[in-house]
Amino acid sequence: MTNERIEEYLETILYLTNKSKGPAKTNQIAEELKLSPPSVTEMIHKLSKSGYIKYTPYHGVTLTSKGCTEAMRIKRRHQLLETFLVDVLDLDPKFAHTEACKMEHSISEITLEKMCAYMGHPEICPDGNPIGQGKCCRGETSQALYRDYIPLSELKEGDNGIIKLISLTREIKDRLSNIGLIPDSKVTVKRKLGKGTLSIITMGTEVAVGKDIAKNILVLGETV
Repeated sequence: MTNERIEEYLETILYLTNKSKGPAKTNQIAEELKLSPPSVTEMIHKLSKSGYIKYTPYHGVTLTSKGCTEAMRIKRRHQLLETFLVDVLDLDPKFAHTEACKMEHSISEITLEKMCAYMGHPEICPDGNPIGQGKCCRGETSQALYRDYIPLSELKEGDNGIIKLISLTREIKDRLSNIGLIPDSKVTVKRKLGKGTLSIITMGTEVAVGKDIAKNILVLGETV
């Protein structure tokens, strides 16, 4: 029972239980991992003995506290790798997903945390799901580095800001890029509209940005 095999099972069980909001069936696990039901049943018993899961015959599989912690750690690895491949290396999202599946079992924690810090501790992966925090996201160095950044949504009318981090999906980032909202670009809040929408000026053009987007754009602000 290799660590890689354990990680694959735990990550799959986490995905299936979240999807169905209930226990994962052995046939579902077999289908997801493209394995035979008997081999899955054998592995399920091993994982149960190791304390990673709770298995109830004819009912299904759920993660224990130990298994959930490990599964969430693996999931974060995958999400950070996928984000790095898409946002930094500009790879196709589908290809990045496949590559992340291969890399998540071998990358060291030190390298992963460095990648997370390099990307500004992203909160959303390319598929739009939230990324869990790691130790590097809560460290003193991280807090000192980003303590002067505030959400664009918190700027007042007449305030200027320099965009530093954008924690949104790749699709939304591409749309924002088309209107000039990219890291290190300057924005000015012209007026605040209803429901938290901002009318801002960037690259000489006035555009409207909704509250849900503005709160995920971090800026280095300065009041004029």
